[in-house]
Amino acid sequence: MSVKFAALIDPGAFMIVVAGTVLACAARCGWHDFGAALREAGALAKPGFDAEANRKALARAVSAIRRDGSHRASPALPPDRALALMLETYLRHGSLEALQRTRRAERALDEARRVSAAQVFVWAGELAPVFGLIGTLFAFTQLAPALGSDTVSVTLAAIATSVLSTLYGALLAHLACHPLASAIERRGIAREQEREKLAEWFLDQIAAPATSPPQDGRAQLRGVA
Repeated sequence: MSVKFAALIDPGAFMIVVAGTVLACAARCGWHDFGAALREAGALAKPGFDAEANRKALARAVSAIRRDGSHRASPALPPDRALALMLETYLRHGSLEALQRTRRAERALDEARRVSAAQVFVWAGELAPVFGLIGTLFAFTQLAPALGSDTVSVTLAAIATSVLSTLYGALLAHLACHPLASAIERRGIAREQEREKLAEWFLDQIAAPATSPPQDGRAQLRGVA
């Protein structure tokens, strides 16, 4: 089994496919977007949106705003950047309109980052098989052996490289690039949905009249926190 697996390893073919895909993809989308896509892919290994921590932070903020007012309250900001900016905007301006503008801007920015990162890996998935074919063509150029070399060995090595290049291109596209694009999209959408639920709850709380009894406020806070 180990001998058969070793036959599937060709560092030269692998480097042609991977390096070619990386360079071509970066040339198409730009190094800035390419780096941002890699960071998004790396973030997939980290914990996702912490709904509980953000929920508790917003609940404490609502309590502080009801107690001290929007301009005097100084609660801790939620760990999520978009929710933190939304809360900070409201504390600074005391305006729901300003809060909504910040919310819309952050939502559009987050969506743009998500779509851009996913698109980079979609392009990489399209380019990987192309460089698998380029590796195959490169291998065919090695079919003319040098004088005194073993013609059969050189021919077999070139054929093996050509086949493996095509295989590497297909595997890189369908086992790495396209799955990463889908994972970034799914995680981004899930994060946005969780964030929107908390933002809507926060808006409902600060827009509601502050005439409810204290015990009702505590009950709502327990339900959220």
